[in-house]
This record gives sequence, C-alpha cells and structure tokens, in this order.
Amino acid sequence: MNENGLTPTQQLAAWAVAQSPATLPSDVLELAKDCLLDHIAVALHGMNQPWTRLFADQVTHEAGRPEASVYGRTTKLPVRAAALVNASAAHAFELDAWHGGSLSHLSACVIPAVLAVAERERLSGGAVLAAIVAGFEVMARAGMATIPTLIIRGFHPTGTHGPIGAAAGVSNLLHLAPAQATAAIGIAASCSGGLMEFSQDAQGTMVKRLHAGRSAESGVLAASLAQRGITAPKSALDGKFGYCKVFSEAPRIDELTRALGEDFQIRYINTKPYACCGALHAAINAVERLMKEHGFADSDVASVVFGGNDSHMQRHTSAVPDSVMAAQYSIPYAIAVALTGRALDPRMFDEGAYRDTQLVDLAGRVRMELHPEVVRAYPEMLGGYVRIGLRDGRVVDKLVLEARGTIGEPLGRGGIVEKAQALCAPLMDDEAMRALFSLILDFDSLKDVSALAPMLYRAIRSPDRVATA
Repeated sequence: MNENGLTPTQQLAAWAVAQSPATLPSDVLELAKDCLLDHIAVALHGMNQPWTRLFADQVTHEAGRPEASVYGRTTKLPVRAAALVNASAAHAFELDAWHGGSLSHLSACVIPAVLAVAERERLSGGAVLAAIVAGFEVMARAGMATIPTLIIRGFHPTGTHGPIGAAAGVSNLLHLAPAQATAAIGIAASCSGGLMEFSQDAQGTMVKRLHAGRSAESGVLAASLAQRGITAPKSALDGKFGYCKVFSEAPRIDELTRALGEDFQIRYINTKPYACCGALHAAINAVERLMKEHGFADSDVASVVFGGNDSHMQRHTSAVPDSVMAAQYSIPYAIAVALTGRALDPRMFDEGAYRDTQLVDLAGRVRMELHPEVVRAYPEMLGGYVRIGLRDGRVVDKLVLEARGTIGEPLGRGGIVEKAQALCAPLMDDEAMRALFSLILDFDSLKDVSALAPMLYRAIRSPDRVATA
C-alpha cells in the first residue's frame, strides 16, 4: 500500500480513470492515433479470415440490441458482441501490434472495447484516445508484473492481461469512480484466461484469435458490472491470491505502479511488418539483412541455423506447418519465406501457401538451437541469430535483438501509413483510404466517434462481404 493506504491495484485504477486528453503528453496522444490506424487496417484485413467470419456468425445469430458496429459491415450488435468480433479480427492474422514487456497485443484487446462503448455513447475522439492510453498502460503493467513465468506456464498473455486492459480503458471512457474502476479491474482479472496449447496443435489454432476477442468482451462486461455496483477485491492484481501471484512464480508487483504517469507504455509498442508471431521477426529481419549485405539468393543456401531462446524451442520449431496459425508460429517456415524475399507479403502466410514445395524445401534446411545472447535478452527483446551456409562455401551470420518494427527500429508514422495502405488497398479506393486515414490521424478533433463506423462501411467496396486482400 502507499501512504494513502491504497493497494497497487487501487492506485493503478485511480490513475486510469483520471486520464484525459488534457492530462496526457502530446506525443502519447499522437502514438494513440498511430496505434488506432494500425489497428483499423489490420482488423479490416482480418475480417476476411474464416475464423473471424465464424465468430461474427455466432454473435450475429445470437442477435440482441444493435449498439455498436462491426468494422466495415452494416452489422450492428450489442457492445460486447461487437467488441468480441472486432478484437478477434484485429488478432486474426498476426499483424497486430504488440508490447514487449508484457508479450501481449494491447491494441487488439483495448481498442475494440473502447470504440464499441464510445460509439454507443457517442463520445469524442479525444475521449477515445485517452481511454486507449489508459487501457494500454494497465494491461502492459499487469503483464510486466507477471512475464515471463506466465507464458512459461503455458498461458497466453493476450488472453490473460487483455480483460484487465480493456476494463481499464472502458472505465476511463465511462468516467467511473476510482472504487468502481478498481472493481472493474478485479472483475476482469477473474475473467483472465487463454492457453498456449494452440502453439502445439496445428489444427487447433483458431482459438488463439478468440483470446483477444474474449478479452475485449470481458473488459466491457467488467466495467459495465462495476458501474452497476458489482464489487471485486481491492488487491485483485497484487494480493495473496491476486493476478500477479497466481500467474507468476516471481511476480514483480512494483511494475504495477513504477513511474506511473511518467513512463508511458504506449511508447514501447512494436508494430508488425510481417504477418506472423513477433518472436519470428528477428529471424526474418536477420535473413533480409544478410541477403542485402552479401547478395545471395535462396538457391545459394545450403543450410541455416537459427539461434533462439527457450520459448522459440518450445513453440516455434515445426518445419512442416499444416495451418495458417502453425505457419505464423514456425521459425523454419518464416526463414524460408524471408529467403524468397516475400516476407512483407501477408499472402505468404495464407491458407495453403505453406505447402509450396520451394518453401517446404527451404524450411527443411533450418536447424534450431539455443543462443546465449538471445536467451539473455528474453523477454525484454525477442531476438534471434541466423547463420547461413552457402553452396560456395561462405558462411554468413547475423544477430538481431531488435527487429524492424520494434522500438529499437520503429516504423514510425510513415511506416504505419505504408502498412495500412498495403492492407487497405484491396478493400477501398484511394479517395476513401485518404479520407479514412485523415479522420483517424485527426481523431482528437472528432466530436462523435460514431462517424467512424459508416466511413468504414462506405470505404469497403462490398460492405457485407469483406474483400480478399
């Protein structure tokens, strides 16, 4: 407890609901716009995936009050259902941004929850940006207090931290009192879940996409219940049987409040250029750099060694992926794609691409082992080491601790806009794209965020059938 007798959970909750556009640094609000733009583009692409359609079909079948929009569709659903579908879409194709310290996808969990509630309540763009920052901060800190034990135990961080961040963001948006926000975080902590077993079963991987969806849905529910007066423990995160101590063998409770309001976690968001797990990006980046530096082609490669950490060895070793998710979690396959020079094309991770005989052959040449520097850097950095033996006898190698798109080599707004353009171009014409991007990058001037939904709908060429990218 602090000098006022508040638990770390209470301190974090009180901070979250106190934030507004006026209290936050200007760079933080601009970063929130970048995250929103990346999120919308990624989610529009993800809406086309078969698992997203199944989630949407389920909640549409259940019907209910039409309160909030599904991105790019005419469909309106209850707030919780819209948050579930939109968050699942954002996490549908491994293109959503991630936070290194918590090893989780903040945008996919927090933004859909906040946008759905804001649309129902007809709130301003500035209010949404502040709620995004608040939700990100709480989710990231819950994760930083529990990583790496949480993921080593087999929990999926996005599914466990996600409800907590979404609840904090919605609590901010609804102007809940600190006690109510504490309850919302506590309720959300009891909704935490998500197992990493999807990384072991090539045909059982669709559920991973739902982890973000359930997080957003649970966050909306938790804040709504707290607003009605449902209570939860004041030490839901830091207590004896609280989130941190249950999910981690060595919890770092101080991370919940250390430099709170000074060291904003939105400044540490990594934006994905490649459509696969962030743990694979260093491998891809190392291959790209080696090919550029030494001028060889995939046909020149005799053998590849990837040096990684324990997490790589446990979850990312399959050289013969048999589903989209398995391909997006396979280091040998990702290296094979990088060797062909097509790693920036999300279609290389689409259904069936992983059966290409050239890629299968290249993936089969990859051997994996532990690398001491990569092990030491984990989990702060998801690095990777690549050593390539060429047919002419040369051996080239590269250690990458911070891949392209991470905070060590950020894409910046220009790179995020380029990525969004690539994802949205198959879905909308240039004029619609410019109007959408302009709206998002000037979001703090928007008086009513419900204007976003019809713009997304109009922008999609076939509104009720999301186009293929």
